[in-house]
Amino acid sequence: HLNLWQHVFFYHTNVVMNYSEIESKVREATNDDSWGPSGQLMGEIAKSTFMYEQFPEVMNMLWTRMLKENKKNWRRVYKVQCTAHLASYFHLQMRQLLK
Repeated sequence: HLNLWQHVFFYHTNVVMNYSEIESKVREATNDDSWGPSGQLMGEIAKSTFMYEQFPEVMNMLWTRMLKENKKNWRRVYKVQCTAHLASYFHLQMRQLLK
């Protein structure tokens, strides 16, 4: 029951703050839940870092989630670092495939 309210609150926050779709996905991937994001969600975020318009949105939201919002929440910081690591790993793999 609480999870439903959290989802509703999360959705409304995204709408009120006028977050883009990719910013909302980054927020979802770095939420405060005790489980991690899905592989599909992480893959979508990593792929979006190759898009000129979405790369700064992803990176700005990652920095915001890690440094500006609730610095004391270790789980969020950990998830941000994992998401950023996956994005950089994805870039390395794509670079090798394109050679």
